[in-house]
Amino acid sequence: MKNLKNIFLLVFFAMLLGTATAQTTQIDKVIAVVGDNIILHSEMEAQYQQMIAQNQGEISPDMRCTIFDNLLLERLFLAQAMLDIVTTTPEEVDAELDRRIKYFISVFGSKEKLEEYYGKSIIELKDDFKNDIEKQLLSDKMKGKAFAGLKVSPAEVKEFYDRIPKDSIPYFNSELELGQIVMMPKLSQQEKEFARKKLEGIRNDIIQGADFSVKAIQYSEDPGSYLDGGNLGMIERGELVPEFEAVAYKLKEGEMSDIVETPFGYHLIIVDERRGDKLKARHILIKPKVTRMDLAVIRERMDSILNQLQVDSLTWREAVNQYSDDEQSKSVGGLMSNTKNGTAYFEKADIDGTLIFSIDRMKVGDYSDVLPHTIQDRTGEQKQGFRIIWLKSESQPHPASLDQDYSKIQAAAKSEKQQRALEDWMKLHRGKNFVRIDDSMKGCPQMTKWL
Repeated sequence: MKNLKNIFLLVFFAMLLGTATAQTTQIDKVIAVVGDNIILHSEMEAQYQQMIAQNQGEISPDMRCTIFDNLLLERLFLAQAMLDIVTTTPEEVDAELDRRIKYFISVFGSKEKLEEYYGKSIIELKDDFKNDIEKQLLSDKMKGKAFAGLKVSPAEVKEFYDRIPKDSIPYFNSELELGQIVMMPKLSQQEKEFARKKLEGIRNDIIQGADFSVKAIQYSEDPGSYLDGGNLGMIERGELVPEFEAVAYKLKEGEMSDIVETPFGYHLIIVDERRGDKLKARHILIKPKVTRMDLAVIRERMDSILNQLQVDSLTWREAVNQYSDDEQSKSVGGLMSNTKNGTAYFEKADIDGTLIFSIDRMKVGDYSDVLPHTIQDRTGEQKQGFRIIWLKSESQPHPASLDQDYSKIQAAAKSEKQQRALEDWMKLHRGKNFVRIDDSMKGCPQMTKWL
């Protein structure tokens, strides 16, 4: 059980940091040095375990060698970044740490579960891995600098396609391009005022002698703390949203706040203990609610938009620009992005089962009915809204061709050109940086270019 936990932690931080520095209970060793940067056996092993987990054990026998080769290249970018005086700012490092920590909080389900599992606070975890994140950002910046301005011309795309042997031309399944208009109900001023007045009543009861913790158990809508009387435990700066912390850190021990508004709703805060930059606090949260009436209003608006689209009194792009609440797809004309391949093309197997039933009945150019749509907002809550789907295009299964698949062939041609540029860059800079590889790794086929 202990070994299983160690493996999980290695995989966890390999994903968290890209280059993990967590160590197993086994004796670790340095397997390479590039410039002033070392590569540990545990780093390679952490990424190897991650690949096993992601691919359910079906990986290439020489995967460790591939991972080691990538780590060497990453360290070479870092070493050259040091020579070229490439820099990163504390704000960039903090933003990247926050982004990754937030992702893994969502994986574990809560900040408390993440902290409990690793035995450290969020602040301590950030401190532990800040240096690794900074190095990774420097490496990424150097990589971006190396490939800056790299493009492929139409002539290069055609030349790349013409070089593919006729019997090796890839075959593409049927693919769809989908657009969406998303609308989410906004909290009404009436509901906000109702929530605020409810919390004002609770606050007055506490002022008159009611117990804060009892009121939290009775009324607080924070699922992670209400059963414990609103107790948030010991918190540090940076752990909670700025609006909450701005008030909490001004309170004296035993003092209760006025009503505080944050993206989560309305709070009452009481500080039980102060230890330097740490606070032990409790809170009561009341959330304004989206009502059935709010949803009905949005549904009615969406029905009107759909009707205008169908009678051509409103173009798709106009509708997206004026009404869609999904900023990511809105910026590209409403086109949805396939997270599996990073493009706007979906095979039917990639589409959510509830959506495919609607799309199967549509022809190119058709709009779906107004469909229920659920998203996760910045607070982690599931929000209900609606969307309209547009079937922009649908290809038939076919061999790859320049006419139908130019963007994909262009991407493949660019990838090949990047690989050549990478090899040229490595040859140029390999001799400028000290590289030593442990004998245990010299048998890897990729090591010929390093040795």
